[in-house]
Amino acid sequence: MRLKTIRVWIIFIGMVCLASCKKSDAERYVAFEKEQLQKGVVQDSLFLGLYFGMSKKEFREYCFEKNIQKQFWQGGRKNTAWVESKIEGMEYPAAINFYPSFTNDTITEMNASIYYNGATYKDGTFESDSLLLDVLQLMDHWYGGKTFKVKSPVFYKNDVHVHLKGNCRITISPDMSGQLVNLWYYDLKRAEKHKS
Repeated sequence: MRLKTIRVWIIFIGMVCLASCKKSDAERYVAFEKEQLQKGVVQDSLFLGLYFGMSKKEFREYCFEKNIQKQFWQGGRKNTAWVESKIEGMEYPAAINFYPSFTNDTITEMNASIYYNGATYKDGTFESDSLLLDVLQLMDHWYGGKTFKVKSPVFYKNDVHVHLKGNCRITISPDMSGQLVNLWYYDLKRAEKHKS
């Protein structure tokens, strides 16, 4: 009987140790980020010909040229001052609305939103997470890498997904309506360089 009690306690202690050793997605992400930066993997290409390190002048000239070709235009659902373009590879016709942040005259961040064109959510054509799932698949298709789901510390906020390949971190979060998925591209490599 005493041996049985000892076994139960050993199993209980073992389970507690295993549970405490399991890393959260946020901790696994931080470890993966360090690993990617140490390996020196470089992912500067963003989307539609844009890239980290592109100068403000190059960006404006590139967007102007794409506007003449009717591939980029000003406006969009997220911010009418941003640039909009159609994107391929989604389950339903979609668009991306974007504008970069510049540090020392080069792109080090990109804010973007993806949404379905003309989608109706009230008629039941889409579930509230259809767009998010479609965007997560698109990120895997465009970049490869890994995606981590990070629990929001605020109970009324949505969890975020963090996609990482090399120096390119993409934070993916749906807006409250579920009709837009916000993307925040961040260049970890240049951010480290500007810190020093």
